[in-house]
Amino acid sequence: MPATLHSAPPLEAIYGKVEADSRFCLHYLRTVEAVVKLAGDVRNNAETAEWAINGILPMISGPGGYDAPVDPDDELARQSASAEEAVRETILAFRKFGGALDGAAIRPNDALVISKPVKNAIAALQNLHDALVDLRWAVMEHDADLEEPEDGTFDSAEELIAELRSC
Repeated sequence: MPATLHSAPPLEAIYGKVEADSRFCLHYLRTVEAVVKLAGDVRNNAETAEWAINGILPMISGPGGYDAPVDPDDELARQSASAEEAVRETILAFRKFGGALDGAAIRPNDALVISKPVKNAIAALQNLHDALVDLRWAVMEHDADLEEPEDGTFDSAEELIAELRSC
């Protein structure tokens, strides 16, 4: 006996699910592609910062290096600290993003596809952050080494602590 219209399978729901899953997969793949590109951009920034450390540090603190402060008004230190904070925030956002994508994976292996690019981006961001910190501290140490020590002694530990707090 032929199937009647009322006993036909719910094809609309099946087609709708297939279309939705396909669109999600395309979005997911575009997201992976964007993460891979971003990780590459971050790696390039980290390499530039490392180049600066390896190229500039010997000029700052090596023999025949700068004989004047590099950052006398601490403006570079403030800019570096701001950039470091932005990188830290990006690392946290990537961790949340990776967790959200892993949770949204359709199949168990989908999580592996996104985990590697996200982990690579996080590692590149951490390298960039470390390079920025190293460079900032090298400049601050260089400038501190050039400062003339203040004359005088402290009569008590309280005087020393008060002086340190005023800095």
